[in-house]
Amino acid sequence: MRVFLILPLLFLIAFTSSVDGNQFDEQTSSKIIQEAEKKYKKVLKVKNAWRDTKKIIKNAKKAHKDQNYKKSVTLAKKALNEANMAYEQYEKQKDNYRFLD
Repeated sequence: MRVFLILPLLFLIAFTSSVDGNQFDEQTSSKIIQEAEKKYKKVLKVKNAWRDTKKIIKNAKKAHKDQNYKKSVTLAKKALNEANMAYEQYEKQKDNYRFLD
């Protein structure tokens, strides 16, 4: 009986979150680009930046300038995700000895 009550609730949550997550406008684009840049700078300070993150941010800015907000938001989210994962990788490996530093 609980399963029948939980399933509609899960569907409701899934649909409401997907509607809010797919906003492709100028404000959303610039906000996510700024977040990605901020996180990328944080990762640069700890010397653990990934190779393509800077390129992705640059392409997101170009798409934003060209008013292609869907592409800009998509690329900015990808760059933000890479920066977050790079920092997470740093946190996991910071106590290990690094030969090349």
